Amino acid sequence: MSQKTEKDFFPHETIREGQEDMLKDFAEALEKKQFLLAHAPTGIGKTATALSMAVKHAIEKDKVVFFLTNRHTQHQIAIHTLQLIKKKIDEKLIVVDLIGKRWMCNQEIAGLFGTDFTEFCKAIVEKGECEFYNNVIQKKSPSVEAKRVLAELEIRSPLHNEDIIRLCKTEKLCSYEISLLLAKKAKVIIADYNYIFNPFIQSTIFNKLELSLDKIILVVDEGHNLSNRIIDMLSTNLTNFVLKNAIMEAKKFGYHGVILWLQQINNILDNLYGLNNKNSNPWGSSRNSGQGQNERLVTKEEFLTKVQSIVSYDTLISELEEAAEEIRKKQRKSYLGGIANFLSQWKGEDKGYARIISQKETKYGEMVTLSYLCLDPSFVSKDIFSQTYSGLIMSGTLNPTFMHRDLLGIERGRGVEKEYQSPFPPENKLTIVIPETTTKFTSRNDMMYHQIAEKCSDLVSLISGNVALFFPSYYMRDQISNFIKTKKRLFWEKNTMTKEEKELLLEDFKREKLLGGVLLGVTGANFAEGIDFPGDLLQGVVVIGLPLGKPDLKTTELIKYYDEKFKQGWDYGYIFPAMSKCIQSAGRCIRSETDRGVVVFLDERFSWERYFKCFPERVGLIVTKDYQQRIKAFFSK
Repeated sequence: MSQKTEKDFFPHETIREGQEDMLKDFAEALEKKQFLLAHAPTGIGKTATALSMAVKHAIEKDKVVFFLTNRHTQHQIAIHTLQLIKKKIDEKLIVVDLIGKRWMCNQEIAGLFGTDFTEFCKAIVEKGECEFYNNVIQKKSPSVEAKRVLAELEIRSPLHNEDIIRLCKTEKLCSYEISLLLAKKAKVIIADYNYIFNPFIQSTIFNKLELSLDKIILVVDEGHNLSNRIIDMLSTNLTNFVLKNAIMEAKKFGYHGVILWLQQINNILDNLYGLNNKNSNPWGSSRNSGQGQNERLVTKEEFLTKVQSIVSYDTLISELEEAAEEIRKKQRKSYLGGIANFLSQWKGEDKGYARIISQKETKYGEMVTLSYLCLDPSFVSKDIFSQTYSGLIMSGTLNPTFMHRDLLGIERGRGVEKEYQSPFPPENKLTIVIPETTTKFTSRNDMMYHQIAEKCSDLVSLISGNVALFFPSYYMRDQISNFIKTKKRLFWEKNTMTKEEKELLLEDFKREKLLGGVLLGVTGANFAEGIDFPGDLLQGVVVIGLPLGKPDLKTTELIKYYDEKFKQGWDYGYIFPAMSKCIQSAGRCIRSETDRGVVVFLDERFSWERYFKCFPERVGLIVTKDYQQRIKAFFSK
């Protein structure tokens, strides 16, 4: 490839305000083999900035770009950006767009997830029963048909994963294996966080691609989510519901030898929960968190010893794994395998983990859960960032950047922190804190719910068109919304919504823009992140209260651990994550330089210094009780 300038790789004709600084900073970080942690608000053009610089450097230095995102919509944006870059440089640019292996599978796999799918896939491939795989790999090499399709994809690349899946389905090929074969030649790989930060998946993929981390330029989109995603990957739990399903499964397939053991483990969970061992926490409560859930800490040995009194711990794991392997051949899915996986992980480290037994009431009855919860994402991420060549972690809510640097274990010499200002005209947004109500736990009662509902009703009437109200929880949403009075149509977000249900609700809500609708959502849930309402589809957002972590043992242990490690327990484990969710929710309103709207933070605590300091843009942020006149004046302009 002939020598090209940075401008040659930039996919657009003009560079936005603030984007030039980010381009320069990322180019410098790449040259110095550092990681840029960029708090970059919506509108700067993060994807175009990241990919243009990363692709240029990857071509010049013979590296591979991994663009990681947890949003399917961002896959499409990244592919479109890379198509523009390819057109601009007028050269071949091979890109692979990977999603989870399960979602690329052409087999009938309804109901199979996680380990069950992995074991099913492995079994039918090893037995030679997957025609899609067999049509791609023959005698450990790509088939003639696979080579033909790969040659076509190289020319047509970049393509979205849906295009590859559709083509492979027509050709009766495994789209995942085709994608991996294409990835061996790719300059850019778009994927979920799992492909780098799940140790098992990373090892498998890198072995197949003959890659190492020092060959990688890593771009992490929506980087504020990375720590929690890693924590979730490293955590596991066992419930009495799973044990009961496993017992039925063992009976069904004749594994009577493990039934007694499983019944006794179920008794162990009940006994562990029943022990009167109180735990102190920062809220001064003991076993009851005030959220309808009882819990206490458990030691590793406490559970191990009780299991060992029934059967050898390792023998139990071995027996369950063998039974699960046979059961998956008959029904693909096995609860016994899930229990074996939990038992194996329970033997892990204590430092940086919390072991908790808890009980809560569900619509199916009392659920007892034994959890092994990771508190420290750096157990995985520290080594990855130390070995990776260079990269960028970016988000519109990566503030404070130093917290994410610390949590991910990025060495101070390698992490460069930058904050960029919004390129949108400040006069297009009115941001207000109304310090009159609160969702603070000790203040929750019908009188306060009525007061909050009155404010919400008033704001909905003052803001013409569509308005989104984001509450700290579904419980609080339901308590307050019952008292909201408006002629506008209400749209209720549900806790469990399919992709189709979300899309239908959003389309209905958008169509309501002329008369005005009210989206009743939850901060940090389905519609608070990754959803765009361009133009006049959303005229206002009201963030009601703070979605602070439940005062439970997990939050307690998180605060304690971060205090010991960083001397920032309350900030890192409690305040900053809640404020990040609030700012994410507020960001749904202004998505382009022509959008206009009002953002309201409705809780007196937003005006307190410990929370107020977390707002990334404090200039123009108004704290006032006289909100009516300001909103009327804003919309009269």
